[in-house]
Amino acid sequence: MKLTVLLVEPQEDLRERVQAALRGDGHRVLAFPRAESAVHALSESTLRPALALITAGPDPGVDGLLNLLGDLSATCQKVWIAPPGKSEVDRLAASRRPRGLLSRSALEEEAVLLARRVQESRERARLRVGTPPMLGESAAVSEVRRLIERIAAAGAGSVLITGESGTGKEVAARRIHALGPRAHAPFVEVDCAAIPANLLESELFGYEAGAFTDARGRRTGLLETAQGGTVFLDEVGELDLGLQAKLLRVLDTRRFRRLGGSAEIPLDVNFVAATNRDLAQEVRRGRFRSDLYYRLDVVRLHLPPVREREGDAWILARAFLEEAARRVGRKPPRLVPALRKEIEDYRWPGNVREIRNHMERLVLLHPQDADVITDVQLPATTRNPETGGVGFDFSRGPVPWERIERKAIEAALATAGGNVSEAARLLGLGRGALRYRMTRHGIQATNEGARKAA
Repeated sequence: MKLTVLLVEPQEDLRERVQAALRGDGHRVLAFPRAESAVHALSESTLRPALALITAGPDPGVDGLLNLLGDLSATCQKVWIAPPGKSEVDRLAASRRPRGLLSRSALEEEAVLLARRVQESRERARLRVGTPPMLGESAAVSEVRRLIERIAAAGAGSVLITGESGTGKEVAARRIHALGPRAHAPFVEVDCAAIPANLLESELFGYEAGAFTDARGRRTGLLETAQGGTVFLDEVGELDLGLQAKLLRVLDTRRFRRLGGSAEIPLDVNFVAATNRDLAQEVRRGRFRSDLYYRLDVVRLHLPPVREREGDAWILARAFLEEAARRVGRKPPRLVPALRKEIEDYRWPGNVREIRNHMERLVLLHPQDADVITDVQLPATTRNPETGGVGFDFSRGPVPWERIERKAIEAALATAGGNVSEAARLLGLGRGALRYRMTRHGIQATNEGARKAA
């Protein structure tokens, strides 16, 4: 995104050199010897300068130009150029508190560098607008937002995001990417739990023609697609040990090979990994490599559950209710204030994701001609943290294991509000393992909980 730059400089030779340098860097330049002529031209033009370089000096039209620039754009950066034949220090002290003062001796280079900084700042602001928001006003989420900004600014090569399922780990990863220096490059998400283990390696690394039976041509992998940007390894705890070893090598060497290939390809990406598991515990159980764990855990960001974010459940509920209503093209209904305590007292085991899903369901089921919601219809299962247990009567004889397993899965899904990842965490299983058992028992998950497949 190149800039429109306004240049006011009385010396013709210097003006032309600066104009040529800026145009050579791809910017549109409006160059004038005096402020009055700049005011004249801008008043009749649709162009809005993003950067104004104005020579400080006895020019009577400067005040009018500054006022016009303020009217045209609130974001135009105004920077003074030191005037000819005077001390730059004296000029700085006497000027109208400029945001900067450029030296005449290296004006071409300084102007180009300044334009690039303004360009990068505007582009990052533009990207920030499309970044998923992290809603909430609690101290816990405010601290998370602050840490995300620090991590993004530092450009950390490896970040580990932890937290329960549904706490917004993908949103945090996208914000780290969008607020950092790699915002212009790709953000590539890899769902380590959703892609079968036997396919994940080829998805990550790509392959050459003939690498295996169905490899008829070369395929670019997700790592290569993300060059220059960020790779988000969601549910990284689901990786099998063999693939963990290969990923560790990539993290250490920043190089990889396509399947069936011999050439090593340099990799320039940042890695953000997320998990709802306790990876330190997984290491102790032999399910996760300790070296990969320490390599991923360079910078850690922990996302608190909704139940630890005082007051945020109400904020999230209202925001998601409005979002869901606008998505289906209807006027957002209003939650009556009396519902606030009920919403904030509920434990929300599925966290932010559960709130979003529940509000969407309320919009879909709520009468379109009613603009007030008086009942949020929260499931009773997790209103009290003591509920959600599974009991069996063994006094009448043995209970088949299949029945016990089925009931445990149904209870976990109900407690998790139908969230499969959270139910898997409650049962101490991987998401893929739970889905396998659900299929075997004919159980489906809904936002209400578990039900038998028809």
